[in-house]
Amino acid sequence: MPQLTTPPAITGPDDAYSQLRHRIIDFTLLPGEFLSENALASQMGTSRATVREAIARLAEEGCVEVFPQRGTQVSRISINRLHHAVFLRTVLEESVLRQLCSTGITPEQFEALEESLRKQRRYYDDQASSDLLDEDTRMHHLFYEYCGREHAWDSISIINCDMMRIRQLQIMTYSYKVHMVAVGSWENTLTEHRMMLDCLRRRDAEAIAVMCHQHLGFITRDADHLRRLYPQYFYENEKSEDLNF
Repeated sequence: MPQLTTPPAITGPDDAYSQLRHRIIDFTLLPGEFLSENALASQMGTSRATVREAIARLAEEGCVEVFPQRGTQVSRISINRLHHAVFLRTVLEESVLRQLCSTGITPEQFEALEESLRKQRRYYDDQASSDLLDEDTRMHHLFYEYCGREHAWDSISIINCDMMRIRQLQIMTYSYKVHMVAVGSWENTLTEHRMMLDCLRRRDAEAIAVMCHQHLGFITRDADHLRRLYPQYFYENEKSEDLNF
């Protein structure tokens, strides 16, 4: 797991929120871990009030749980919460991609997507897991930006903590050379990204809709396997809901 490092000093609650959320997603702060406001404030070089405000925002998004008289705990991954987030993301992203196929995108936008894919390949080869996940997220964000649906992306970002943690677990578990044959390999992800860009170039809405469902659906399929590998990171005795997407 990533080692805890001292982050740069910050002052505002937005920065504190972003930094804590990133540390939750990359498993620097582990599911089930209790958080100390004093320790976090010291590490970040900011006040307890700033940390408390950031934690309140994270609690609203399900990233942490606040227990009166006990403290704040990084939330465990909820399979049901994950399924709902992936369902919403799939519905929205299919619509976004169909719109891009209908309206088309500029050569400059295509080049930005191609550059993102090149970076993903480079990060994959260099085993730079955090950069790989960030660039994967950025590429999908560009789809929403190019069709003027950034507010939809913002809505997804609020509920995607569990989805992003599953993505991080996929990277840590499946990505590298010894795991190349594993289901969910990032080699498959990069291939799917290549195919999605080819569909966009052809403006093939039906093909890209199929790719969208396949590409995002593997997150929930892998989650059941990852729960068996890392039971300590998931809520116990939670039955999955079948949302049929």
